[in-house]
Amino acid sequence: MDRWLAQVKTRYQAGDGPQFAALVDPDPTSTAFTSVRQLVATAPDLRATTYTSLTRSAFSDNRPLADFVAVFLLYVRDANLPTQDAAALAKAYPLLEDCFKAADRCFATSEGGWFVPTLRKMSRALVTLALAIGRAQRDPRLVKAGEAARMLARPIAIAANDRTSDSPCKRDALFFLANSTFRVYFALSNLRLCDTVLNNVQNANAPMQEFPLADRCTFLYYRGRIALYQRRLPQARNDLRRAFSLCRADSWRNGRLILTYLTVASLPLGYFPSADLLQPFNLSEAYTTLIPALKVGDFRTVLSELDRCQTWHLKCGNYLLLREKLETVCWRNLARRTLFVLTNGSPLPPTGPPTLSLQMLLVAARISFQDPTLDIDDVESMCVSLMEQGYIKAYILHSKRILVLQKGPRAGFPPIATVNAVAG
Repeated sequence: MDRWLAQVKTRYQAGDGPQFAALVDPDPTSTAFTSVRQLVATAPDLRATTYTSLTRSAFSDNRPLADFVAVFLLYVRDANLPTQDAAALAKAYPLLEDCFKAADRCFATSEGGWFVPTLRKMSRALVTLALAIGRAQRDPRLVKAGEAARMLARPIAIAANDRTSDSPCKRDALFFLANSTFRVYFALSNLRLCDTVLNNVQNANAPMQEFPLADRCTFLYYRGRIALYQRRLPQARNDLRRAFSLCRADSWRNGRLILTYLTVASLPLGYFPSADLLQPFNLSEAYTTLIPALKVGDFRTVLSELDRCQTWHLKCGNYLLLREKLETVCWRNLARRTLFVLTNGSPLPPTGPPTLSLQMLLVAARISFQDPTLDIDDVESMCVSLMEQGYIKAYILHSKRILVLQKGPRAGFPPIATVNAVAG
C-alpha cells in the first residue's frame, strides 16, 4: 500500500495528470484496477477511517485529493465488478458515486486543471455503470443514469467558465463532459435537456480545434443528431459531415454510425451519397434503390424501400423524418421530371418563361404516389407549398391551370442543396 501511495504521490507532485489517472483507473477491466484490487485484498478488513488516515498522511497538503484516493480504494475493494448482476451493479454505484463527487471537489480547486484526465475516467465510469444498472434492472426511466447526468452539470459549468489561457486547464474537460451528458440524454430519449448543455458549451467560446480529436468528433456527432431531430437539417448535415471527416480514417464503427445520420440529414437537402461511399459501411441495402427513385420523384418506390427497412430506420429514430421530408423532395423532383419529359429535355422555350400543366403533373403524381384520389387541388396546394419553401421559383396562372416557372438555366428549379443552405 505504501509503495502504491508513493507512486500516486509522485505523479501528483509532478503534476502528471495522465499518469496519475492511469494509477487510479476506475475501469474494472483495466490492469491498474486489478493491481489495486490485489493490493487492498491483502488487508480486507481495514476500516474506511484507516484509508482516510493513510491518504491524508500521504497527501497532507491536499485534503480533497487525499479524500478522493481514500474513497477510490474503498470502491476498488468493495465493488464486485465487472459483473452483469443487477444487485452487484446497484451496490457498486454509490461507491463510484462517492469517487466522482470527491473527484469533482478536486477538479473545482484552483489547481484543478491537472486533474482533468482523472475526472474524464471517473465521468466515463459513472455514466457507464449507471446505464448498465438501468439495462440490468430493465428500468425504462434509467433513474441512475439521470442522477449521473445531473452530477455532471457542476463540472461542466466549472469547465465552461474557466478562462485560463495555460494548459492543462479545467476547460480541457468541457467537450468530454458534454458528450458524457449527451450519452445519457440520448439513452433517455430526452433531447430537450441537451439544449442547456449546448448553451453552456457555446457560451464558453472554446476553440474546438484545441480539443482532442475524439472529443470534437463526438460533440459534432451529438450536436448534429440534436439538430436532425429538431428538423434543422442544414445544421445537422454540416455538423455530421464534419464529424464524419474527422473520424472516417480513424474508426470504421464510428464512421458508420455518423454516416447513418449524415445520410438522413443529406437526402432531404439534395445531397445523395454515392454507392462507393455507402458500400464500405454496409449501408447500401437501405439506399441503393431508394436514392435513384428519389431523384426522379418515384415516391411509390421510395416509400416501399422505407417500409422494407422500416425496423432499422425506426431503431435509428429516422423513419418518420425520412417519410416526411422525402415526400416533399419527391414532389419537387417529380414536377421537374414531368417538365423535362413533356418538353423532350428542352424546358426553355424560345420566348417567354417555361410552363408546366398542372393537369399533366396530376397524371404523373397519381402514378408516382399510386393514389387515384389525388385531384388538381392537391397538386396546386403542393406546388404552393413547394414555392413557399423555395424548392420551385414560379407562380400559378389559375385561369389556365399552369405553373409559370422562372426564366433561366434552372427553369425555376434551383438545386435542392441551395434551399435553406448554411455556410460551412
